[in-house]
This record gives sequence, structure tokens and C-alpha cells, in this order.
Amino acid sequence: MKKVFWVLGGVILILGIASYYMTYSKLSAEKNQALKEKQRIENKMNHMTNSEAADMNQKFFEAFFQYEDADDREKAVRKLATDKAMSYAFPSKAPKKHSVTMQGDLLSLESYSKKVDEKHELYLNEAKIALTVNAVTTQQNIIIQTELIKKDKNKWIVDNIQVKGSN
Repeated sequence: MKKVFWVLGGVILILGIASYYMTYSKLSAEKNQALKEKQRIENKMNHMTNSEAADMNQKFFEAFFQYEDADDREKAVRKLATDKAMSYAFPSKAPKKHSVTMQGDLLSLESYSKKVDEKHELYLNEAKIALTVNAVTTQQNIIIQTELIKKDKNKWIVDNIQVKGSN
């Protein structure tokens, strides 16, 4: 009779341990899922609050690299950048009319942002561009850092540009 109680006690103990392990695993999985969901929501909220600066960064790159006439390019960029940024974007003043035909295409842009404070945001951008000069096209990957600041009327504008690398 003692054997039956020991066997029965052992079975109950094993069932208890197995039940505890399955409950623990389920709770752990639910906790991990909740943490992932929280992180996703935080990322989405962060993206939503930074979307105005990100949109301005995107518009700047489109104006700077996506053009059909090099003579109109500077006017398009001037609307999106401060004088400081313009001096970095166009360090040597080009003649008013170009003697060659130039066309730029922004093929892709990946941007990574860092919020410095409420009025400053840094972007590290990887841009793939194609430049056509007199019907000869070349492609290039460029890494550019842009700094955006919030100016009058809470409008974002590009304030600094630095080329970090290219290939």
C-alpha cells in the first residue's frame, strides 16, 4: 500500500511540475509578446512625432538630387535650407547657365534619425543617385549627414549638410 501512495505522490508531483512549467512558459511568452507590442507602439509614436522633420529631410534630398535642369536646382533647394546649409550644399558658385546638360535622379534614400532636442534633429542618410551629364549616366552611393532645425512657425528646415562618404 505504501508503494501505491509513493507512486501516486510521485505522479502528482510530476504533474504539478509539468503544469507549473507550462504555465510559466505561457506567461513568459505573453510577457515577451507584450514587450514587443509596446516597443512597436513606441516606435510608431516616435515616427509620428518626427514625421515633419523626416518629411522635410526627404523633400530636401528630392530637391537636391532629383532635377531635370541644373539651373533650377539651387532655387528648389533654397526653399528648404538655411544660408549656412546652402553654403555647404553649393560650396563653389556655379555659373548661372550651365554649358552642359545635367540631370539627377534620386534612386533610393534610407534615413536614420536622432532627436537632439525639441528643435534639433540629426539624420544620417544613405542616398543612391544617378547623374546624367551629356547623356552619360553614372551611379553613386553617398552617405550624408543633415541637421534639421525648427525655425519660425515650428517649420523644419535643413541647417547643415556634411558628406560622410561615397563609393
